[in-house]
Formats: sequence, C-alpha cells, structure tokens
Amino acid sequence: MRRIVVLLTIAIWFAFLNAELTQLKPIELNEQVGGLENGLAWNSDSLLGTTNVIIYVDPDKISDIKHCVSVLEKEKSIHDGFGITYIVNTKATLIPTFLIKSKIKKKAKQTQKISYVLDKNKVLLDTWGLQDNSANILILDSSNRILYKYAGKVGSIQIAKILEKIEVSINKN
Repeated sequence: MRRIVVLLTIAIWFAFLNAELTQLKPIELNEQVGGLENGLAWNSDSLLGTTNVIIYVDPDKISDIKHCVSVLEKEKSIHDGFGITYIVNTKATLIPTFLIKSKIKKKAKQTQKISYVLDKNKVLLDTWGLQDNSANILILDSSNRILYKYAGKVGSIQIAKILEKIEVSINKN
C-alpha cells in the first residue's frame, strides 16, 4: 500500500512538472492591436512546424536580453533549425509606437532571419500569461508546446538552458 502511495505521488509530481508543456494559445495580431513590422497580420500558427524562440519584451527592458539576442542570432546563423520571433510590447513604454516601429523596420532589414512583431495592446501578454514590464523568453517545440518559459534579466545560466532546450527540440524533430 505504501508503495502505491509513493508511486502515485511521483506520478502526480511528474504530471505537475509536465504541465509547463502546454500548447500555446493560438492568436492573431492585426490592424490596431499589432502585427508584423511591415504592417501585415501575424498569427501564432505560423510558428507551427519548427522549434521557435519567442522573445516578448518591454522596450524599456531590451538591455535585459541584449546578450541573449546576440547569442541566438549567432546560433541561428550557424544552425538554421529554429526560428526567432521578437515581439515588442509597445504599450509597456512611454516611447511612441512610431519610433519603435521605425527602429524595428531598420533592424528587420539587417536581420532577415528574425520575425519582428508589435503587440500594441498587450494581447499576447494577457493571453499567454507573460510578465508585464519585463523581458520574456519562450521556447516552443514544433507543435507550439511551451518547453521553456522565463521572465526577467537573461544571464549566462538562462542562455545555456535556452540553447539546450533548442538543441533537444531540434533533435526530436
């Protein structure tokens, strides 16, 4: 009997650990609520089929992820087995949206392997349960299940974990 209780407890614990592997809620950003930097609509279903890194950031917190973005850009140029989507929460700052949009358009021309998206009304923040006024990192598998979720300043420990999760997900596909 005691063994059954222990096994049941372990099973519940593993189920709790795997609760993070939930499917990302599908969503579309278009027109007034945001979209791609070129003005077209963006749909989270466009992420299906490949491993993806989602960087959702308050423009005032870009310095918290700058090194991580550089590492991911280098990794992407070496290993093209994953996508990077950079989403800017324009409502989290006093910086005018037109200035953010202008800067993102320039960056998009320089780094065409990254998708740039604007979230003008915190739609993704609320729908996906992300942290406001912060930098958020999500690693998604090819079915848009969340493999890793982190909010805050990204250091070397988190970068190592992000790269590990990307590698494991790519190798599963």
